Amino acid sequence: MGENEQDGRRGGHVRGLVRDRVARSFLASSFSCLTTLVFAGYNLFLWIAYGAAWNAGIAVYYALLGGIRLYVLLSEWNLYRRGADEEEIERARRKLFTVQSVLLFVIDLALVAPISLMVMQQREIGYTEIPAISMAAYTTYKVAAATASYAKRKKSSHLSLRILRTVNLVDALVSVLTLQYTLVMTFGGSIGGIMLTVCAASSFAIWGGLIVLSVFTLIEAVRLRKVPSSSSAAKFEKEEK
Repeated sequence: MGENEQDGRRGGHVRGLVRDRVARSFLASSFSCLTTLVFAGYNLFLWIAYGAAWNAGIAVYYALLGGIRLYVLLSEWNLYRRGADEEEIERARRKLFTVQSVLLFVIDLALVAPISLMVMQQREIGYTEIPAISMAAYTTYKVAAATASYAKRKKSSHLSLRILRTVNLVDALVSVLTLQYTLVMTFGGSIGGIMLTVCAASSFAIWGGLIVLSVFTLIEAVRLRKVPSSSSAAKFEKEEK
């Protein structure tokens, strides 16, 4: 009888988790963090195998992006373990949101380094079709996930979820750059002529969009820090729907 009660209690926790959209969002972000770190490792492998400086740079970038996700998730877990009240949690999340926004802005600025490496890449790399297929699959997954996730950002009251959803969008946009480079090197051999102009224009356009996105996130963080806690909860913290 005791075992049945215990099983029922576990079943209730599982059903509660399934119904809890915030918990599901954190689980999805944990999986996304894992795929990002795996993708960073895959780019490191491509750098070793093919000697493409772009892959080395983008591996570091994705490792840092995964690090931000991990930092957000661990910070949220620490808040949960401390059992803090709502007021304390809100203050802590605002501080974390500011730090996380600054980190995102800094690594987005640093993205200009691998983009420059890509644009200046003149020698042929000779990828097989396998990296191209892998990049296409990763990009498709990230773009689809980020589109669905970012659409919910404005409705969310949860600052940690907001930054995670912003990181998802950044991840998806950079994956487009990675796919572009891989396809050019697989089927074009090298970047030159008109392809150099196209790649440079599209790459720096995406990079500019990322910087704008990071700046808006920073402005949001600063704005939240200036609003008193009591009014902030009412104005900015809407319930997840």
